[in-house]
Amino acid sequence: MELTLKHTLKILSVIILSGACAPVWAAETTQIELNSTTQSGDACRLTFTANAPFGLAALETQTVLFDTQGAVSTFTLFDFGEVPQNGLRVRQFDVPGTQCGDIGLILFNGVERCSTSDGASCEHALTFASRVDAIEVQQ
Repeated sequence: MELTLKHTLKILSVIILSGACAPVWAAETTQIELNSTTQSGDACRLTFTANAPFGLAALETQTVLFDTQGAVSTFTLFDFGEVPQNGLRVRQFDVPGTQCGDIGLILFNGVERCSTSDGASCEHALTFASRVDAIEVQQ
């Protein structure tokens, strides 16, 4: 099929307009990182950092902890709360009855709530990682 100049311009217009209509935050992601773990009595304290270039009004995740053998040990919700635009926040979650050394994987199973500071949904602009060698993080 031969493309005429008219067809080429139409195709280019669609490409340009679709990019121009994308939300500003679509190219940027909020990074949630497991930063460290600390044993606190019978609870494992998980410390996360949240870096949100576009700001978050709310973030709550369905979080599943697996032991080192791959069995589900805990299913819970983590509420990361508000994160200011271009801000870094630290959040800690205590998991009672859990030894930190027994956690092999943290799965962010789903997003219960995620909205940007301007009210837009943001669940597709999240990435999760781990700085802790012994614990893998998946999404």
